[in-house]
Amino acid sequence: MDGFGRFYRLHGHVRHYPWGCRARDDRQPFIADLLGESAAPGQPWAELWLGAHPSLSAEIVTAAGEAKLSAFIDAHREEVLGETTLAAGFQTLPFLLKVLSCERPLSIQSHPDKQNAVRLHAMRPEKYPDDNHKPEIMIALTEFRALAGFRELEAVLPQLSRLESLAPWSAVWQEASELTLQVLCETLLMFPGSLMRPMLRALRRELSLLSDATSEDRLCLDLLDGSPADRGVLFAYILNRVKLRPGEAMYIPSDEPHAYLRGTGVECMANSDNVIRVGLTPKPIDVPALVSTVKFVARSVQPDGGEEKTLGHRVYRTPAREFQVEMLRDAALDLSQRPAVPGVLLVLSGAVELSAPGVAACVAERGSSWLRPAALTAGSLRPLTAGTCVAWAEGVVNASAD
Repeated sequence: MDGFGRFYRLHGHVRHYPWGCRARDDRQPFIADLLGESAAPGQPWAELWLGAHPSLSAEIVTAAGEAKLSAFIDAHREEVLGETTLAAGFQTLPFLLKVLSCERPLSIQSHPDKQNAVRLHAMRPEKYPDDNHKPEIMIALTEFRALAGFRELEAVLPQLSRLESLAPWSAVWQEASELTLQVLCETLLMFPGSLMRPMLRALRRELSLLSDATSEDRLCLDLLDGSPADRGVLFAYILNRVKLRPGEAMYIPSDEPHAYLRGTGVECMANSDNVIRVGLTPKPIDVPALVSTVKFVARSVQPDGGEEKTLGHRVYRTPAREFQVEMLRDAALDLSQRPAVPGVLLVLSGAVELSAPGVAACVAERGSSWLRPAALTAGSLRPLTAGTCVAWAEGVVNASAD
């Protein structure tokens, strides 16, 4: 029988969403290459899930064979989650770790806070599959581009007003008795589709002829190339453009609109699959849900380089109470110095030795993922090769949360 004082091998699952990366010439998509697999021609590799969410639970390798991680935790909550996690009210792994890799934009989306998640799940469980919120962090592995958080209205309006093709829309929001970010977004999201399509065609012509195009103009034109009839392209003016270099991160609180545009990164979030979409997607959108849940407040989004704990060991702190992510580059980890909470590690490059008292050490190769149960209170992770990189996500119960 398992004594729980060891690391457990995990097998995650891949999502093949259309925006994922495809093979190009002899180059495999990042996730396929990480897992040592070959992508079928034209097949997109979008997300690798490493968690216990019922939508796509990872598998865990135990002495009795493979089982769903979600079911394994249900049967062994105290050993896997630990006293701290259980006392905080969590009955399963509080976070979901992913690798996300996109060559096309994701939808303009947000995630409900806890109160709204409970409400939306009760109303439409088929669309909102759980009652949890979803704050998240993205840590770039390649150059990563995104839209996130509202820009100041004073920066948005001059750029929109100068575009003659947008006159049908601007005439609507200019009539508002008090123009706010919420009013601007509501007029965009509720603008008649019969008028939106010709307006976007005219916008595309106008942007292609501009001699003084701004970064927002160029991004909008790029988005129009892929989504010529989608009003979501206009969020290029409303949301902040964010560019992350490898190793930089950004935190997205619940109820903040965003869209990942291009790049690959490690993503960690509260254990939820709730998504409210309003643009840049062929999937159903839910304008009333977004309008009723989003915080229409401008926020500057700055890249976060993390905090260097020791050489090669970088910690990314967030207000979220469910998780903390760390990146280990040629750096070791001593579990005796860690809290007794569950963790998941993913070897992104190189190889590491995983050791635990009374158990033979094992080698974790590139692409492998492992569960640290809370019951494993001693042991270590040690790099075996130069250039080793490990993503480590840990359940943390912080005092603050959105």
